[in-house]
Amino acid sequence: MTDQQLWDAFVEAQGELNRRQAEFYQNATNRTEILRAALNEGGWQQATALGYLTSLSDDGADLLPQLVELSLSHSQALAARRAINRVPRQRLWPQLESLVLGKLDTADDDDYRRFAELLAHVKAWPLLERLVLRARSSDNPDVCEVADDFSEWYGPMWSRKP
Repeated sequence: MTDQQLWDAFVEAQGELNRRQAEFYQNATNRTEILRAALNEGGWQQATALGYLTSLSDDGADLLPQLVELSLSHSQALAARRAINRVPRQRLWPQLESLVLGKLDTADDDDYRRFAELLAHVKAWPLLERLVLRARSSDNPDVCEVADDFSEWYGPMWSRKP
């Protein structure tokens, strides 16, 4: 195949993907349960569900506990953050408060960092400030480092007055 033929085949495949995605969105009777199962499945099922939630779906709010857990993984953190970012703020922030801040008692430094990255990604500045305050009071120097990093990078965001 020539380069142009390869490109044309890719464009055709992308068009078919978009058609199938729209068909699923418009016609599936229980999208949320299908997506929930796919997120649990891992592999291509999980990656495809995250891509779908990032691009077209309004199902993310109902899947937020799973998406927050996936935001802690190294392989799917960015895709999960992007899917979470599509949830309307008025639904997102109250749920994030319990899903993130409620887990800090058992979180290690890597979890603190991933949670802080998530909160920064969705611009949840009041929640990020609370996370930083909790991290700063930790006996673990690596958790305290998360507080220092995120205070330096994002402190001005939560210090702003409306």
